[in-house]
Amino acid sequence: MMRTSKVMETSNNNTNAKGSIMKKQMLKLMVIIGVAGFFAGTLNAAETIKLKTSKEISNSIFGTQTHFGQWWKYKEVMPLIEKAGLKWIRDEVYWGRVEKEKGVLKVPAKAQAWIDDANARGINVLIPLGYGNKHYPMKDFEAFRDGFCRYSAFLAKHFKGKVAVWQIFNEPTNFNTFRPAYGGSWNAKAGTETPWVRRYAELSIAAAKAIKAVDPDAIVIAGHCVFPINHHLIDILEEKGEAGLLDGLVIHPYTFKLPPEVSPYGGRVIEERDGISIADDDHTYSSIIRRLKKKMKSAGMKNTDLYATEFGYTTFHRTLSSPSKGDTVYEGFSEATQAKYLARYFMLHLANELKAALQYDFQDDGFPGSPRGIKHPEGNFGMVKHPKENYEPKPSYYAIQRLASLFCDSVKLFKKGFSVAVSPDRYLPSKNWKYIEPYMVWDGQEIQSLNRVEKYLFKNADTGEVMLVLWNAVRPSDRQDLLSDVTLETADYTGFTGVDIMTGKSFKVAASTKDGKTVLKNVVIPDYPVIIKMTPKK
Repeated sequence: MMRTSKVMETSNNNTNAKGSIMKKQMLKLMVIIGVAGFFAGTLNAAETIKLKTSKEISNSIFGTQTHFGQWWKYKEVMPLIEKAGLKWIRDEVYWGRVEKEKGVLKVPAKAQAWIDDANARGINVLIPLGYGNKHYPMKDFEAFRDGFCRYSAFLAKHFKGKVAVWQIFNEPTNFNTFRPAYGGSWNAKAGTETPWVRRYAELSIAAAKAIKAVDPDAIVIAGHCVFPINHHLIDILEEKGEAGLLDGLVIHPYTFKLPPEVSPYGGRVIEERDGISIADDDHTYSSIIRRLKKKMKSAGMKNTDLYATEFGYTTFHRTLSSPSKGDTVYEGFSEATQAKYLARYFMLHLANELKAALQYDFQDDGFPGSPRGIKHPEGNFGMVKHPKENYEPKPSYYAIQRLASLFCDSVKLFKKGFSVAVSPDRYLPSKNWKYIEPYMVWDGQEIQSLNRVEKYLFKNADTGEVMLVLWNAVRPSDRQDLLSDVTLETADYTGFTGVDIMTGKSFKVAASTKDGKTVLKNVVIPDYPVIIKMTPKK
C-alpha cells in the first residue's frame, strides 16, 4: 500500500518573503506546542499501566509504517513513535534515489539520518527494497534482476547492523510492477505457473543471496499482500531447492471492511475464486496463519516466522467524499472503532506468535489539497493526525501505547496454561425477535464476525504474572457489553485485577475458588480487549 509519489507542498506566489518566513515560524511554533500538548496527554493516559518508551523495551512485535522516504519529517515524528513504545518501523530507501546515475550508488542523506535516529531510540528498522529504476526496465528481467541485486547488496553492506530486516520488494502485484510487466492474475489463480509470481520468486532468491553474500547474518524476508500467493511462492522455493533461503515471509492482512478476526478467504466461493483454499470455512485470520506456518514447515523453510509489515484501518469519512471512481474496498471507521480493531488485531498477532506486526501507518497522510487528502481513505490510516493538525493523537494511539507497554520483553503466549470458559460467551438469542449479526458479502461469499468471546493467556516469564485477554469479537454496535462469568481451571493464582485498554484504568474483579477452579463473577467484556492480571500464590 506504500506509495512512491511525493506529496508536493504549494505556496502562494503573492505572499512576500517576509510573510512566508513568519508563516513558517508560526507553523513551527504550532507544531512544537502541539507535540508538547501531545506528550502532556500521554502522561495522564494510563493510571494503572507503567508506560514504556521504545528504548526501555528490549523485545516486542509492536511497530508501525513510516514515510520518511517520502515527505514525513522524522525529527517531529520519531519522538512520538518512541513515546508510544513501538519497537519497529518500516520505511523505504528507494532504488531510484540510491542509483540516480547508472552504476553509481549512494545512500541519500535523509535516509541515513532517519535510520541513525531510529537506532539511537532503540527502534528496529525494516526496509522493503524497491521499486523500479529507470536505468533497468522490467521488460529485460535479467538486467533488472542484476541491477536490483547490486542495489540490495549495496544497502545491506552499508547498513549492516543498523537495519534489522530486509524485505524483497513491496506488494509486487501492485504499482505497475511485476504483474503488469510479466502477466498473470492478481490472485495467481494459475498457481506456480503464474508468470509474474515466478519472476518475483526468482528475484527474491537472487536478492536474498546477494544480501547474505555481504552480510551472512542479515534477515531477509519476502512475500505478498494476497495470501494465496505466499503458498505458491513457497512451492516455487521448494521446487528450486531454495526453501531454506528466506528467514521468513511477509503478510499484509488487511481486512478492509471486515473485523480483524476474519478475512476474505475460506469457504467454497472464495476457494473457486482463488483456485486454492488457504483458510478454514470460518474465514478466520488464525486459520490463515496456522495453514501458512504448516506450509512453511512442510516445505523445509528454516522457520515459520511471519512479519505483518502492513495492516490497519482508515478513519476517512465516507459521506464527505469517496474516491472519484466510485466505491472503495475500505470502510470509513470511526476513530473509536479504529482503536478497538487495531487493539484486537495486535492481540491476534501476539496470539499467533508473529515475529513483528507493523500497523499502516503512523500518521495521516491526507490533508486538504494533498493528492491523498482527507477525502481519500489512504490518507487517514494514522494513529495520529496530519502534522497540520499538530499530530493530534487518535484513541488508537493510546490504546496501542498501553498494549505495547504490557505485552513486551518476557511476556509471551502462555501455551501450557489452564483452560478458560466464558458464560455467556456471546450475545444471547431472543426467542421472539431474531437479531441478524452484521455481515459482508465479499466476492459472493457471506462473511460474518465471529460473534463470540476471544480469550488468550499470556505469561511474564520473569515475574510469573499471567494476563488473561478477553474481547467480544463482534462489530461495534449499540448493544451493551457482555456481562459474563469466567471460569479458570486453576486455583493457583490470586490478586485479580482488571485493566481497560481504552481508558488505561483498572476495574475490580470478584474472584472465588472452589474444587480447584477460580470463578470471576460478572466480568464486563466489551468489543475491545480487557486484561485480567493475576499472580501465582506463594
